[in-house]
Amino acid sequence: MSTGTYWPAENAPGFYPSGSSERPIGTVLWDYQNCIPLTQIPTRDKPVLLLTPVVVPPAGSNPADDRDPFEILGQTISCRNIPIRHVPYTKAKGITGVHVAFVKRAGAVIFVITHLAGTDNLLQLEFAELVARICESRPFILLVCCNLAGRNISNAHFRTLVHIAGYTNADLLVAATLLLDSDPGLPMPADTQGRLDAEPAWLVQSWAAERDLMETCALWQACLPYQFHLNPATLGSLLKRDGYALHYVVRESTRGALIGFCAAYATFADSSDVALIGSIAAVVVHPEYRRQGVGSSLYDAAMSKFGRVRGVQKLHLGSTFPRLLCGFTAEMADASQWFARKGWPVNMQGRGDQGGLVADWILHFTDLTGVMIPYSGLGYRQCYESDAQQVLDIEHRPPATTSHGFGWYDQYARTIQSEHIGDIVVGFDNDDTIVATAITYIPGQQSPAATDIPWPGSLNDNVGGVTCICIRV
Repeated sequence: MSTGTYWPAENAPGFYPSGSSERPIGTVLWDYQNCIPLTQIPTRDKPVLLLTPVVVPPAGSNPADDRDPFEILGQTISCRNIPIRHVPYTKAKGITGVHVAFVKRAGAVIFVITHLAGTDNLLQLEFAELVARICESRPFILLVCCNLAGRNISNAHFRTLVHIAGYTNADLLVAATLLLDSDPGLPMPADTQGRLDAEPAWLVQSWAAERDLMETCALWQACLPYQFHLNPATLGSLLKRDGYALHYVVRESTRGALIGFCAAYATFADSSDVALIGSIAAVVVHPEYRRQGVGSSLYDAAMSKFGRVRGVQKLHLGSTFPRLLCGFTAEMADASQWFARKGWPVNMQGRGDQGGLVADWILHFTDLTGVMIPYSGLGYRQCYESDAQQVLDIEHRPPATTSHGFGWYDQYARTIQSEHIGDIVVGFDNDDTIVATAITYIPGQQSPAATDIPWPGSLNDNVGGVTCICIRV
């Protein structure tokens, strides 16, 4: 261990001593560089540099153990075949030319802070800002191991911020898990700035159907208007989408009750098998726990995940397929303001790509009595296997891909590949060229559209629907 003036350990804010009954908490507050997990950073001959302060070992440590308290962090990361170069820094000497040389040879830098209270202890933050500038384009991760209450740490200076409560072995193992795992099932951000002192960190976990479905359904029914209630079987069919679903939950720490749920999907946008659309389909929080950061923690976990999923090129508030919710319901008056604060340009007038009112129309055939439907000059029939390429070409060509692009192509492809290809209706001209398409569905038939859109079936088993109407320009 390097010698020099060190930072003390006693009364370290937010620190859990060894043997404490408190469970260590870790949080990825933000990761705008998309450098977590570390395994996706190409290191090769450039190691990850771990810069840690020289500190007194935390209270409760073995007096005979004279190792650097942060040695376990470096060792755990290196176990994933990530080369680590561990270099301490001191209060007296700060960042020297030796540190600069190590930074220049590093593929990424993890800078650890243990103290933020007091003028003297703010030196660590100043050192971090200096190293962040030296890093230039290298990934720079700030790991804060103390209380952040009342501290506004700029995301302009620090593009990736990880927070843990202290620097015991247990805390640092939590930090290593956050740094190494793309979906660690550990706390995600409460809200990035200005709310750290007002909102607790919540334990965000990936949604698991076997564990969470029944409680998710109960929460859904407790929070949404009656007309949007779904039974467990129907809700489960919408949520259990392997390869598409990116759902998260938050549980209350004392009893373990599920108090928050976020549904998110990644859907193919076109035929490229590369371009994806990320959808925040729903954020639901139990009324007793609202305005405490639960929704923000869930939302940020999903957004962070989208940032790490290769191919996500567009984000959508609400989901089209599966049609969990198209956005937020009209009864959720505060939802538009909440999402607006998150950066969504919600516009109820529906200008451009800023969203707008969406409604499913209900038509009774009895209302058509005596109504003349004008002849369009087209013929209509069910789709045949020989029509598949023409149908997909209509969905893939502009302006179809630019006017919606929220999974229509994927829905047509899945329907064509299923035994329900006849659910597609095509309109053709005199040359038998297909110029219009639509997908029909009847609840209970297990066709892709019927499975993806539950709302007609929630009205009546005899209610069908039509979706993805597309006309060639």
